[in-house]
Amino acid sequence: MRLEYIRSFISVVNCKSFSVAAKQIFLSQPTISTHIKQLESELGVQLLVRSTKDVILSDAGVIFYPFAMRLLETESEALAQIHKNEMEIKGTVSIATSSVPGNYILPQFFAYSRQAYPDINYRISEGDSAEVLQSILHFETDIGIGSIRSNNDKCMCQPLAKDRIVLVTPNTEEYQNMKGKFPIDRLRQETYVLRESGSGTRFASESIERALNLDARPLKVALQVETSEMVKRGVEQGIGVAFISSLAIKDSVAQGKILKFEFPDIDTNRQLYLLYHKDRMMPLPVTSVIKILRQFCQNL
Repeated sequence: MRLEYIRSFISVVNCKSFSVAAKQIFLSQPTISTHIKQLESELGVQLLVRSTKDVILSDAGVIFYPFAMRLLETESEALAQIHKNEMEIKGTVSIATSSVPGNYILPQFFAYSRQAYPDINYRISEGDSAEVLQSILHFETDIGIGSIRSNNDKCMCQPLAKDRIVLVTPNTEEYQNMKGKFPIDRLRQETYVLRESGSGTRFASESIERALNLDARPLKVALQVETSEMVKRGVEQGIGVAFISSLAIKDSVAQGKILKFEFPDIDTNRQLYLLYHKDRMMPLPVTSVIKILRQFCQNL
């Protein structure tokens, strides 16, 4: 089993495309295809399933992928030890993130991390917290950041940062007169802007709604959207009120575009998690990013 076959296989899985993988590792597409065929022939199984849209792992491919990664990572570790004094920390780290950390934590983190590791590049994919979990379990990204824990013992979930869910409203005289204290009995009368199902923010908001006894019958919903940024914009335009991450609304509150209300009698805190696959050995750039990301999030 040749390492160049393994390298081609990993590239196709990560890129979900033979042509893109060929460009990434500077080989021709026929060469990549030959490598995959040779590897599948040696193993006696089909590793990849080709569809009209992309390329995905077969059941056998899902089993083989972590072992393939270990082979390449063992090679990298061996070379790193041999050339330890010459080693520079560089490479590409892929991160799957839900919208709140993706929009309100990572941009500042990238600037922070470049001071220590200027030669590390990032590939970012954004989805809801459920999608982040799936990307980790299917080896699509190195690490993930989301607010939903997984019960799958293959997915490691480590606390990364604290967040808090708050209620936001348009900045109008009606809400200004509440002086920062929103009447609980008024909540049922409001029209809401909601995140989509699968979102960590939506999951946390539903827990708060239960604590405030708002789940007895459906809320009046004017708008359901896919990102916290769209929730915030909807509230700013007066479409409704919303439960949302406190990280997402700092600037809008400071600029007077919306008003923030908290409920001190119930627990509105939530945890953001760092996620990675248990079977994935982490190369030096990834472990370096994890270390400095934890350091950065301690100061949020």
